Amino acid sequence: MQAQSTSGGAEKELAIEYTDKPVSGWGGLVSVFRFFDRLGVRRVLIHALPDGRTSPNQIPVVDIVWALFVTVLSGGRRFAHVERVRSDAVVHAIVGAARWPSAMTLTRYFGGFVRGQVEQLVEVLWSWMLQRLPVPALGAVLDLDSTVFERYGQQEGSLKGHNPRKHGRPSHHPLIAFLAEAKLVLHAWLRSGNTGSARGVRAFLDEALAHLPAGYRLYAVRADAGFFEAAVLRDLEQRQVPYAIAVRLTAPLRRALVGVKHWQEFAPGLEVSELSYQTYGWAQPRRIVAVRERIAERPEARGRKLIEVPGYTFHAVVTTVSLPAAELWRFYNSRAESENRIKELKEDFGADGFCLQSFDGTEAVFRLICCLYNLMAEFKRHILHDTSRRLLSLRHEVLVVGAILGATGRTPVLRLGLRGRWRQRFAELLERIQAHVVSTVAQLDLLALHQQFGPPRPWKPRRSPSLRLPLLALRLAPQ
Repeated sequence: MQAQSTSGGAEKELAIEYTDKPVSGWGGLVSVFRFFDRLGVRRVLIHALPDGRTSPNQIPVVDIVWALFVTVLSGGRRFAHVERVRSDAVVHAIVGAARWPSAMTLTRYFGGFVRGQVEQLVEVLWSWMLQRLPVPALGAVLDLDSTVFERYGQQEGSLKGHNPRKHGRPSHHPLIAFLAEAKLVLHAWLRSGNTGSARGVRAFLDEALAHLPAGYRLYAVRADAGFFEAAVLRDLEQRQVPYAIAVRLTAPLRRALVGVKHWQEFAPGLEVSELSYQTYGWAQPRRIVAVRERIAERPEARGRKLIEVPGYTFHAVVTTVSLPAAELWRFYNSRAESENRIKELKEDFGADGFCLQSFDGTEAVFRLICCLYNLMAEFKRHILHDTSRRLLSLRHEVLVVGAILGATGRTPVLRLGLRGRWRQRFAELLERIQAHVVSTVAQLDLLALHQQFGPPRPWKPRRSPSLRLPLLALRLAPQ
């Protein structure tokens, strides 16, 4: 029996040829880097980055950071991934780089950072970024959280500690502060893997609050049970900053919860109550809002089970926020959004993937990735008008665009392979970027930055572990 063709004719094999023309799949990056140009990011980086190199053949430090940003935006998670676009002339033209640095150039430059250079980099970048910060009417909500960056090797600060995914694996244990409404990273520390969640949090808050512009106030600080320590509560009360922090259900508190008789149902399977509670080491009683979930109605309920009260799981929050108990619980529960921010930092921005032998160098790269995260948050807010989209979505919808680099006369031209509604949508993005106006308050004043922070500290290759500031002992715990 003879086979029949269903295609209506013989299929022709697709021929494969090669071209030397500058072609790229990342033409959409032009929208992001035009937005960066409108903000003046390049000028800020020139002032913030240390550079004492003397070679006449050196690559500008801004182009080194641009290479890091492009690697992250294109899905890279290692320094080696910078090689993906090293031969991409279209991307080089988009960012304005005459030469593209290699992975070795990046690791050697960032590996030469010392503590003072990291601090100056952060001070300059964040003092500039936060000038454009939207001010909530009631004040900002600050979410504190920590996470784990797994490490494979013997890098500085990579030590064994709490690791929920791979027990016993060395790691770093970053501490991050998010502004909940703006969805921005206010502050971040890299810490050694054997530190507890609350280690150094008071000094961390000092630095975080110092970043806020004058007149910017906090509505509340939220944190999980890892920050439930008497010293942290006292510090927030001395600052007169309201807080809502999850409570560890210790034996005395469990006994107090068993004695609570009045519970009010505020949602199916959820009941709330509150009590005044004072434990050992507290100078005065504090308000505790407790919630219990009925397992029969909520079989996936998390929390602590009590033998004395079967059929329920319990949660508790210590707070000074003046809200009714049920509203307070909803307010605290919205803190879970910070977990999504951390997830995006790690999965989409590769924050846990770029690691050097030097602790200071690793932290410098981590802070720059946090800076890129904030810049992309501005891009989503002002240009896309949609802050809910993750970088993974933007990568497929905005950044991945076929492009050819050509010229009209002597004018370079980037030709994008877009049709129909996709062309119209991208053209609208470019129009919004062109129309975006940075307020005069937020415009860069290089002289003011120079007077405030001094000139950038000279860069030199790091030959031995740098001298640590006393504050760094809060991040690098002894083994």
